[in-house]
Amino acid sequence: RVGRMPPAIELQILRAGDGQYYPKQGETVAVHYTMSLSNGKEVDNTYKRRQPFRFKVSSGQVVKGWDEAVKQLSVGEKASCIFPSSYAYSGKGFPGLIPPRSDLHVTLELVSIT
Repeated sequence: RVGRMPPAIELQILRAGDGQYYPKQGETVAVHYTMSLSNGKEVDNTYKRRQPFRFKVSSGQVVKGWDEAVKQLSVGEKASCIFPSSYAYSGKGFPGLIPPRSDLHVTLELVSIT
């Protein structure tokens, strides 16, 4: 399954999930991910830390790209995503890690919903 989510978030399913449980606003999700810049430089990887990242969906805890992408995944699903800078860290970037106006390439796996 390949999809293009408005406005220009690209999402390609790498592994299907259970097809039943999708995150809703206010629920807490646990995700594993790798995040890279357009040039391929990896900037973060939860697999290396052996600890999934948890956040509350649509609560402002993460950049817009994360919220939009994770809502499209069912538990166990893994996807390759590209977040344009407007859905990532925009003109601010993330000092020392992500330059301003950088698109992010994220492989995202929805581990659980609570």
